[in-house]
Amino acid sequence: MSRDSLPRTSGARHAVATALGVGYGVVLAFIVFWPSPVDRPIAAMLQRVIAELHERGVPQFVDYALIEFSANVLLFFPVGVFFGLAVPIRWWVLALAAGPMLSAIVELAQARLLAERYATVSDVVANSIGATIGVLLVLALRAAVAQRDQQVIARHEALAAARA
Repeated sequence: MSRDSLPRTSGARHAVATALGVGYGVVLAFIVFWPSPVDRPIAAMLQRVIAELHERGVPQFVDYALIEFSANVLLFFPVGVFFGLAVPIRWWVLALAAGPMLSAIVELAQARLLAERYATVSDVVANSIGATIGVLLVLALRAAVAQRDQQVIARHEALAAARA
């Protein structure tokens, strides 16, 4: 079997990435376009938890701003994973740029459309970091799988040639 006649493997990856991406996109849209800050109902409790953690020895730099920043990184990590799965590997730069672009669009929309929400540069930075980590992780995994696939194909071809 020549390399040109090998089956394409991206169909399943695209289907899974699309299904998961759409589902997560709906959840993300609810979070980012909720009319008021999503942490408002738990803000007082979160401040009490942070104060209690500080009393128990957690460093003072672990504050609301760090927790919010970290939550934004985590929120956009799956976005990067989905972009990394959906975009052909040869267009990896597009996958890397898509997360920060989406984050900027979200923050602009919040600033223009939602009076009670706050659009900040730190949110764009945190979201971009999360998406970038997600894309880089997927690219590394895809490169490892591609290398393994090449080795399997080469071994198969060598065995086939030896039998012939």
